[in-house]
Amino acid sequence: MKPFVLILTMLTGISCSAQQFNEQSTYALKNPNARVMQLDNGLWYNGETFEKKSVWTKDGLLEFEKVREVDTVIDLSGKYVIPPFAEAHNHNLESAYGLEERIKAYLDNGVFYVKLLSSIKKRIDPLMGNYNKPDGIDISLAHAPLTATDGHPIGVRKRYLDKGYFDGMFNSLKEIEFHGYVLINDKEDLENKWDSIMSFAPDFIKLNLLYSEEYKKRRDDTAFFANKGLNPSLIGPIVDKAHSEGLRVSAHVETAYDFHIAVAAGVDEIAHLPEIDHGKLIDVNDAIAAKEKGIVVVTTVSLVTKYKNKPEYQNLVDNCRANLKILKDAGVTLALGSDMYNDNSVNEMKFLDELGVFSSKELLKMWTLNATSTTFPKRKVGRLQEGYEASFLVLDQDPLKDLSKVNETIILRVKQGELLK
Repeated sequence: MKPFVLILTMLTGISCSAQQFNEQSTYALKNPNARVMQLDNGLWYNGETFEKKSVWTKDGLLEFEKVREVDTVIDLSGKYVIPPFAEAHNHNLESAYGLEERIKAYLDNGVFYVKLLSSIKKRIDPLMGNYNKPDGIDISLAHAPLTATDGHPIGVRKRYLDKGYFDGMFNSLKEIEFHGYVLINDKEDLENKWDSIMSFAPDFIKLNLLYSEEYKKRRDDTAFFANKGLNPSLIGPIVDKAHSEGLRVSAHVETAYDFHIAVAAGVDEIAHLPEIDHGKLIDVNDAIAAKEKGIVVVTTVSLVTKYKNKPEYQNLVDNCRANLKILKDAGVTLALGSDMYNDNSVNEMKFLDELGVFSSKELLKMWTLNATSTTFPKRKVGRLQEGYEASFLVLDQDPLKDLSKVNETIILRVKQGELLK
């Protein structure tokens, strides 16, 4: 039987079967129901430049040696092929309201991977059928973040509880513990609550550091309700506990001192660029230490736009630019993430592009390889290499010349060897 030949202009409307998966491994996830494809005349990105070659997909994986029996041939006609994008920090996939539109926005913009930095397991479990399948987006989950009494995100949980978002699920703030946050005030709490934390099967551990230089001042002061976090002396023990379970640790930070504490404790990821709200410089030595320890910093810099109509806005933007340059000059791995409920990392990319700190090649790496790797560190994703998952985007323009509108140039999306609608 002759293979089905596709021209790029004819791809609209093709639907593919889906195979759900629920595991992460150090290997690529196979999808035996995927097409066996031969892709000719494409310009494939190797991390530095584009190479013209033929590539095959089998079992949802990339093959660079010829596969003899194929069912689909696509002539890419000199178009550009890159890995998919990721969103390394968001919280917008645990509500059924508007979910179909949010998922579509992710996929339409080429964002296949999303890291949820907190979620209420009881809310998101019924929605999991939408995720982690070849024709959908893949997510990793921390569930409840670790914090101190009256610390962040308890204020957010209380606000949603008061608005009735948790009706039929929780009757009081106290009932939300372990679902929406975990209180860790001392080492005894850490020991006594660890098994309960693990029972929720998180993909990684999220901890909250806020204004740790003022920990003692804020600890018992009700004026700082929900505007404080963990005792900085507990970060090291938490990291040790998580690493003993094979779990990475992501730290929410606000200040340069929070950043210092997190780096010194050896967390795996800093979930925010520090000092977005306050406009201070981070210590160059902390940036150097982050590089040496292999710590990833997620950008979330577009959060500064909430001050756009404030007199301090430009100073805050300039400080964000300066801190990004400190991290870049130190060689820190930066991953693109927005923490913006109505974003899917596209506007974060555009804001970073406008800051002028990074080249298109650097931003592309931050949005593909770096963001994907910190979201799914055990999977073979984020590169176009032999044996990696056959997930990629085909563009009709060179993204290295202009990345600002790259999401508008996507003409084909393939995930684990399946053609997305």
